[in-house]
Amino acid sequence: MALWSIACVAAEPEVSIARWRVLEINEGTRHFVGVDERDLSGRVSSSIVAFDHENLRGQTLSGRVYQLVGNPGRSGNADYVWQRWCEVNEVKSFSDVTVQLLGGVADDNPI
Repeated sequence: MALWSIACVAAEPEVSIARWRVLEINEGTRHFVGVDERDLSGRVSSSIVAFDHENLRGQTLSGRVYQLVGNPGRSGNADYVWQRWCEVNEVKSFSDVTVQLLGGVADDNPI
């Protein structure tokens, strides 16, 4: 499976992802990981800077807005892209913080 660049934020300011999770890397940033609803391709966001719990919408450092669709879940396509993203970005470890995000657990993180 190949990886390719996504459109710039100006051309694609918003994307809807399904079968999504929120993963936190060892550096403390959190990222949306899921599949693009249009073609089921795997997606990994830049770091999340804001999150609306009621509407399941989040903005990332790039400025793109992610609309989370349906319940959290996993996808082989998303997992593949996440693994490659971790390799490219030299991620040493990560954890799934989806439950914390949905529960609105207060911590030092802005989301």
